[in-house]
Amino acid sequence: MGIIIKQSIKGSIWSYAGVVIGFVTTTYLYTEYLTTEIVGLFGLLAAYAALTGQLFLLGFQGVTSRLFPYFRDSQNKHNGFLFIAALVFIVGFAVFLAAYYSFKPILIASNLEKSALFAQYVYLLIPLTFFSMAFIFLDTYNHLLYDAVTGTFFQEFVQRLLLFVLVILFAANLINLHQLILAFTLVLCLKGLFLFFFLLKKKEINFRPQLNFIDQKLKKEIWSVALYSVLASLGSIFVFNIDKIFINQLLDLSNTGVYTIAFYFGTLVVIPSRPLLKISGALIADAWKKNDLGQIKDIYYKSCINQFIIGGFLFLGIWANIDNILIILGEDYVQSKWVIFFVGLGYLFDMATGANAQVIGYSKYYRVALVFIVMLILIVISLLYLLIPLWGITGAAIAIAGALFLNNVMRYLFLFGKYRLQPFNYSFFIVILFYTALYFLLQLIPQQQLILDLVFRGSIISIVSGALFFLTPVSEDIQNIGRKILKHLWK
Repeated sequence: MGIIIKQSIKGSIWSYAGVVIGFVTTTYLYTEYLTTEIVGLFGLLAAYAALTGQLFLLGFQGVTSRLFPYFRDSQNKHNGFLFIAALVFIVGFAVFLAAYYSFKPILIASNLEKSALFAQYVYLLIPLTFFSMAFIFLDTYNHLLYDAVTGTFFQEFVQRLLLFVLVILFAANLINLHQLILAFTLVLCLKGLFLFFFLLKKKEINFRPQLNFIDQKLKKEIWSVALYSVLASLGSIFVFNIDKIFINQLLDLSNTGVYTIAFYFGTLVVIPSRPLLKISGALIADAWKKNDLGQIKDIYYKSCINQFIIGGFLFLGIWANIDNILIILGEDYVQSKWVIFFVGLGYLFDMATGANAQVIGYSKYYRVALVFIVMLILIVISLLYLLIPLWGITGAAIAIAGALFLNNVMRYLFLFGKYRLQPFNYSFFIVILFYTALYFLLQLIPQQQLILDLVFRGSIISIVSGALFFLTPVSEDIQNIGRKILKHLWK
């Protein structure tokens, strides 16, 4: 578990350095200098890029996650794995281009009235898809080389820093709106390029073919996993990016912008899980290869309790300061309050269920996840169509929270039924009771001046939470980290 904690800490440092920058960019610069339509355009382009980037990799990110351990051999350039990946990438992007030019007229026509800005810049989906595909694959490949930090550094820190600089330039009238939108696209593309050159420098990029390594059994497995993965990745990415597309189609680009800002706050809860799950996935894949159920059980439990503690801490910090957040965002974003709540709550439950997706995804039952995905797609589409007309962007947030809840319940029940894996114990009850009590305690404190109130409430949450989890054995990993920090400070 040491490598998981070490890389999780490093990844979280970069993530939260990016969060600080992203917080200023999103809560001040976006709301002060950009209209809700421009923010909506940014959110919509990013959502489409995430969807197309996953879909047109043709399931090879799943092949990488599941089968790369069988190719892994640094001395032999991983037995030609990247040559196969390059072929799939070329074919996938060609298929995307064919689909793009076929559906472009429909996409433009359906957005001309409500989202004219998106119709004008729809062509940006071409570079965004290409580099989204590149980053998704290379990040998956890199974390299977036991590096979950670098991709996080480029995506969570470098990208947000560049966006911060970009909006400053726009606010200072050094670039116009057209240049801003083009530069935004470039910034989103750069992380894929940066990661490619990083791996090239590490000498982990080699396209020499070694097709003789792939026997009939492995070839059959690659086709099988790829077919499953293209459907599964379509489902999961579809569910968690389709909300912005639905809001744009059922409401307009301005509502999409408000939702994009609110969604950002909700997803702050889940940021620490990204590096943890990346490195956990690599270790779980190796554990399944050795059929080491004991190690898998240990990783699964610790991922659940550690993520729940961290996620609960962040959710409490956001919701206890929701009135302050709404003051910072301004009148245009008043309706974002319950979007923040439901998205944050949904992701908190997702964190509490830990690495369940990785445990299933790397097991021999990985195909069963497809059944969950199909059910999930049907549920989320139904909820979005039903709830957005009723409650607007709050309805979309409830739909996403419901989807996260149902998806994780299905995974939990499956793992319990097949392997008797059950990560929940009294520690979770203690965490829930503690955070609930602390929230109601904070409600007794009168509202103060904005910055003072933020600092005061944040300090109480941090000090009291730190004391509890350091002094009690709720999480051994968090206790050990606390001891190491104190030991370092006392030197």
